[in-house]
Amino acid sequence: MRIKFIHIIFIFISLFIQQLNLRAQRINVSARIDSTSIVIGNQAHIHLTAAYDTKNGLPKIQWPHIPDSLISKVDVISKSKVDTIIPDKTHPTIQQQVQDITIASYDSGFYALPPFRFVLNGDTGNPVLTEAILFQVQTVHVDTAKGFKDIKGPIQVKFSILDYFTYILLGLLGLIIIAGIVWFIIWSSRKRTPVAVVEEPKIIIPPHIVALEELEKLAMKKLWQEGKIKEYYTSITDILREYIYGRYEIGAPEMTSDEILFSLKRKDIPEAMKQKLREILVLADLVKFAKENPLPNDHEFCLNASIDFVKETAIKEEEVITPDAGATNQPELNSVTQ
Repeated sequence: MRIKFIHIIFIFISLFIQQLNLRAQRINVSARIDSTSIVIGNQAHIHLTAAYDTKNGLPKIQWPHIPDSLISKVDVISKSKVDTIIPDKTHPTIQQQVQDITIASYDSGFYALPPFRFVLNGDTGNPVLTEAILFQVQTVHVDTAKGFKDIKGPIQVKFSILDYFTYILLGLLGLIIIAGIVWFIIWSSRKRTPVAVVEEPKIIIPPHIVALEELEKLAMKKLWQEGKIKEYYTSITDILREYIYGRYEIGAPEMTSDEILFSLKRKDIPEAMKQKLREILVLADLVKFAKENPLPNDHEFCLNASIDFVKETAIKEEEVITPDAGATNQPELNSVTQ
């Protein structure tokens, strides 16, 4: 029994404290219209204000719902967002929330706008109301004693260069910028010194020098001594084909042995050298296609005969035309004996 009594007392104390907080957080609301009399079709502005003190905490204010029409024949044109301001900087705890509403009416008469309803801290049973607003909408005064006048036509506006001053200034500025860019491009092109490109002369190595060097390298590899017979003869014929291509401008790398020999018939080549070339090519074809296995003497003969052929058919010094360079010493290979 005593516990129930204490519980009831606790509930009454809580309600009493809550009422004290509500009263401590009481707000002052107001609704003010900027003009109590407007002409039909014109607009009026309502300024809503909710003032409060934040010493006892920030109150939770529910602003009134603003429909499209406040009452019949009074339409809401626009409404601003709710903003919080501090009207007096010396008392920062006193704040205001404000909102502006624009209304208009298209029918004359007297109108009474109902109070705006604010709810504090969710207490819908005790809303805070503003005062009602009274205002008048008047018709346009018409003097019936005077006759009706025609509608005025378009008014001819006098030309003034000042109206186009901004556009003229921008146009001149654009022309100056374009002229500056063109001048800079021309000045840069005149000042720029052309750089002479000096091409290094290409060194053309005579085909017989290349062939002799390749034959010497082939001798140093000792292919046939290691049993690489086919690779050895293929290398010899490839070197000779490239030499004939460079020396006589004949497509020897793509020709058969018979085609090469036929193409060299009318060339100024000693018959002995033609015979050596024929023996080299025939022996090489037997090795590559008939799997012939020549004797060591045949291997040495093919290499030495190839060297002789290149030396005997090489371009003579009096035939070489060097436009910018003097004569160069050309290496000479002796016959190789394995």
